Amino acid sequence: MDSLIHAVRVPCVIRPNRVSDRSPAARRLRRTLTAALLLPLCANLGAPAWSRPCYGQQDNPAHRTSRAKILTVLGAVLGGAIGLAVAKGSESQGRHGCLGLPCVVVGSVAIGAGVGFAIGHEADRRYDSRYRGVVPLHPPSISAELAGQPTALAADDAAIAIGGTEGVQVFESRSGILLQVLRARGLNGISIVALAPPTEWLAVGSPSGLYLFPPGKGPGALVRPGEVAAAVGTTHHVYVAVNDRIEIAPLSDDSTASWPGVTLASPAHALAYDAGRSVLWATTDRDLIAFRPVGDSLERIGSAPLDGAGQRIAIGHDTLAVAMGERGVRVFDVTAPAAPRAIGSWSIAHFAYDVAIDGRRLFVAAGPEGVYVLELGSPALRTLGLARGLGFASALASRGGYTYILDRRANALRRILSAFLG
Repeated sequence: MDSLIHAVRVPCVIRPNRVSDRSPAARRLRRTLTAALLLPLCANLGAPAWSRPCYGQQDNPAHRTSRAKILTVLGAVLGGAIGLAVAKGSESQGRHGCLGLPCVVVGSVAIGAGVGFAIGHEADRRYDSRYRGVVPLHPPSISAELAGQPTALAADDAAIAIGGTEGVQVFESRSGILLQVLRARGLNGISIVALAPPTEWLAVGSPSGLYLFPPGKGPGALVRPGEVAAAVGTTHHVYVAVNDRIEIAPLSDDSTASWPGVTLASPAHALAYDAGRSVLWATTDRDLIAFRPVGDSLERIGSAPLDGAGQRIAIGHDTLAVAMGERGVRVFDVTAPAAPRAIGSWSIAHFAYDVAIDGRRLFVAAGPEGVYVLELGSPALRTLGLARGLGFASALASRGGYTYILDRRANALRRILSAFLG
């Protein structure tokens, strides 16, 4: 113990210099500043090893000291030291007033503390965005490498489709994630993909319009010009959102036409089809809307307000979730589609890109943060944890007990068990 105390004391010894010895006030100020500078170091050396930060390794959020506090103190110390040097130089030249010792040192301390706080606050903000104070999760996964830059994901019980710069890569999902075929090669700006179960027609949205590709193989055809915001396939139709219109196109058509549908008060952003209730859900700039297919058109049957634009929709039995981007996630009870009822909201992620529901679990794609896993319940949503190891999660889909993640960091399609433990 004596050797440890001696080791701690050595760096804290202060040797006065000749210049500062001339002024007792300067010596006192220097001792105060130096003590403040060395206090964190000396305290850290005397602290237990487990509590000291180990730079280059992952910090422990539970024991991390705010960088804003540390850098504010260090900035004040450094600013005071610089101010002291400037003031002493001015004294040697006989200057006083605003270049005198008190004025310069106080001003330098304030400036240094302000700069230190700003840098520390930004470091804390980045740290918080990395950890977010939730339990880390490590679900085992399998993955498949993707060609090009992936942008969109769709899944049904038999296949997963990934759209991107190289076209649409279709994977077989029953025995793993095995690449079957690459389609829509040469189509630029793919932003939307949709599968129509059980026929496996493929709908592809791009700035130039909606294209339909027959099952298996064969060329696609442009069936609706205009930039596509969303699309969803059913047994016989594909619903497509273009600007403020939602239209119904038959899967068998191979030419452009004006399709029946409805005009909304504002542009549509996302679509989802509840096959069990035969209800089409849509989000606009401020509403969640339920439609019932009637003949060759759509009838509005219910709605609920949103406090922003819904980016993606996920449906799980009686529950519907909407990814709201920087506003988080909104969850609704849709037992009665004519009267959807808000039952929860969640906003831990900086940005909710997509959502998926499997049983009582809600998955949230949070981009660089990874995938958050929540438990659906009433009255509140419970955050189970964050799976950072799943990469830059930009899109999700849950089917058949599995959840598929589009990882744009590794350019990979990942698959995990939805009901994984821990």
